[in-house]
Amino acid sequence: MNEELKVGCKKISMRGIFKVLLMSLAWLWLCGALRYLMGVPSYLSFVILIGLPIYFYKSKKRRKYLLILATVLLLISVVLLTIKKPKRYSDWDVSCKKPPIIRISESGDIVTISNVRHFKWEGVTDYQSSWVKKNYYLDKLDSLDLIVEPLGDSRLFAHTMLSFGFGPEERVVISVEARKEKGEKYGLISGLYKQFELLYQISSERDALTLRVARGQSKLYMYPVKAKPEFIKSLFLDMVSKAGSLVDNPAFYHSLRANCTTELFKHIRENFDGDISYGKGVLFPSTSGQVLHEMGWMDTELDYEEARKKFMSAERVRMFSKDPHFSRKIRGNDTAS
Repeated sequence: MNEELKVGCKKISMRGIFKVLLMSLAWLWLCGALRYLMGVPSYLSFVILIGLPIYFYKSKKRRKYLLILATVLLLISVVLLTIKKPKRYSDWDVSCKKPPIIRISESGDIVTISNVRHFKWEGVTDYQSSWVKKNYYLDKLDSLDLIVEPLGDSRLFAHTMLSFGFGPEERVVISVEARKEKGEKYGLISGLYKQFELLYQISSERDALTLRVARGQSKLYMYPVKAKPEFIKSLFLDMVSKAGSLVDNPAFYHSLRANCTTELFKHIRENFDGDISYGKGVLFPSTSGQVLHEMGWMDTELDYEEARKKFMSAERVRMFSKDPHFSRKIRGNDTAS
């Protein structure tokens, strides 16, 4: 009898913990909605986040009013999220001012991209802006690299990009990003509430990588991907097509569902002839290089730790930022004259 009571208490306890955790997460989300959807100032949102639960939970009679308030806030938040539409035009930040315009030839062999970003970055606020129009010949598309930019010193979270190679020096980077308005700052929390539009930023490799080191990034990894040419080609076409579609059909960025890594994963899964599951490389993008290596898709004979050291590229990006053979040199190929 005593054993049954103990088991029952454990079940109730676990159920209670789960209930409290769920309610806490829901309350956090609602307070975020107050801040980002309803425009409540940060300090007041914080007071509501901490103060209201303490006030109402002091008395069992008050708790039902907290539940009513939470329900009302939830309904308002859902309505606001439903009616909020992504912007096509706005006063965008200069780094994402011009979205890529895509044209694919009737033969399907040439992709013309207008507004390829080709900035010269000396610092985050010290740059020469340039947007160029480029033709990419698919019969020259022969390589793919996964670029991983850790967030600080995190071994879990990172920004990921893909670099497509059309020969030794003609490379283009596709980076899925939150499109910011002038003066707007990216935030992981605000990205949960339709605060940013989705952008497939297409840049020259020099632009994309020198920007990262200009921001002070000391760890930047460039992993060569072992893949069939047909896969690389279909992946490139799929991603540039999506980039172009966002011009007329804008969509929202989302910190969890539509971010740099989840979007890449969608395209990879759609174009890969096989089964790929949603795993730690997507949940924790900083581990994506390790996952690539474990699956045998990294083009190297080195073990992972050795490969990680070899393909750490931030210092080489900084060293060869103005070199005419930038893409070769940052890969450790110094044979170019």
